[in-house]
Amino acid sequence: MKIVVHGNTPFAWSSAVHLASMGHSVTLCADWSRCLRTPDAELAREPNLLLQLHDLVPKGLLTLSSGAGLMRAAQASGASSATDSQALGVTGTNDASSIDQHWLALGGSADELVAYAQRLSASSLAPLVVLSPYPLGTLARLTQAVDATVYALPIFARGGSMLSNLAKPPLLVIGCDDDADSAMMLEVLRPMVRRADEVMVVPLAAAELIKSSVNAMLATRMSFMNEMATLCETLHVDIDLVRQALAADPRIGSDYLDAGCGFGGPSFSDELLDFSRSVQASIDQQTLIANALRINERQRDILFRKLWRYFEGDLNGRCFAIWGAAYKPNSASVQDSAVHPLLQALWAQGARTRVYDPLAAQSLRECYPHQPLLEIVDQPYDVLSCAAGTDAESSALGQPEANTTGADALIVVTAWEIFQSPDYARIRAGLRQPFILDGRNVYNPDYLREQGFTYVGIGRGDVF
Repeated sequence: MKIVVHGNTPFAWSSAVHLASMGHSVTLCADWSRCLRTPDAELAREPNLLLQLHDLVPKGLLTLSSGAGLMRAAQASGASSATDSQALGVTGTNDASSIDQHWLALGGSADELVAYAQRLSASSLAPLVVLSPYPLGTLARLTQAVDATVYALPIFARGGSMLSNLAKPPLLVIGCDDDADSAMMLEVLRPMVRRADEVMVVPLAAAELIKSSVNAMLATRMSFMNEMATLCETLHVDIDLVRQALAADPRIGSDYLDAGCGFGGPSFSDELLDFSRSVQASIDQQTLIANALRINERQRDILFRKLWRYFEGDLNGRCFAIWGAAYKPNSASVQDSAVHPLLQALWAQGARTRVYDPLAAQSLRECYPHQPLLEIVDQPYDVLSCAAGTDAESSALGQPEANTTGADALIVVTAWEIFQSPDYARIRAGLRQPFILDGRNVYNPDYLREQGFTYVGIGRGDVF
């Protein structure tokens, strides 16, 4: 089957590679120059994605096309990009009449999706398969706006494991309003159908609601644990004991039960907010999802509040070492990360910050290119050495002159594996005082206290 995948999202690239590996003839319309030429591109974080891409393109199984709207930037990118496009097999406009399906993983707003789909349907009546999540009612709008058959294929895949999740999906939901059309889609996805743990063929509206409901359930679990963590601090109980008990109950399970400094990520909170508004408008009452979002918003300030209380408001001129900036491990994205409210609050108090993240350093630099109180380092233990700036810089920041000294605290924001078994002796030697603020509860409080640290986590029994 001839399939064209449209989009610059990880869903688009992963879906195109997986469809081609299944034997379909796939064309990917995306801004390949931006995605592939950036050294720390998010695509490189998906295991085997680029490896399979460069294997499939020379074999003619996957074509990178400049024939759609998303490729305008690549078409105008100059001679060097043209050379690269030839090497990667990028082609011009495809014959619209030969296309069997369009897969849309565009991101953006519902209005943008509908407008894009209308442009496609003007030259081809091939069915449209929508992968990206949109607010409730978007698919109904789309079916009214185009003559083509519309499918929903919500992708339940995590960043860092998208190809493996597509190859063996835990849940495969196919949204379609016609039984005959759904049979064709089951054939297109036959390898995925055979390997999926669960397959559901449902109406479009149900598929739309299922995707949003799954996200809302995960957010509710995380916010519930953060609310319990707040209670644990008042009762002097370790939230990890509560987590272990909940995880042991087969009715609950262990996923998404870690207390911490709040969830985030590209579009996740926005999708939840849209869903909450839709639910509230439909049932005309306050929603559980809205409460979960409020708890999360409060939780995103918890690291600064704990620092403020520990240092009794004396933060001006201090230096803080921060491990992690990405919104989650194995991601280069800092979109809606808990690091932003922490950094901004510390800078407002005149505190300096030194940050290390294995993948998200460049993304953080792009967010704050001219912030004098931020230094991003290349090695994890370099965050501990807080060197003062020049006399002029210190004066401009309203800080007294100082010599090179250790950081006042080490703060863990992202639970990268590299942070979970550190050199504690090196950390203690590098800090001005042995204080660790663990925003993801990755450490054992008793062990750290035995090593001479003052340890503060989230809901670990101490009030700070």
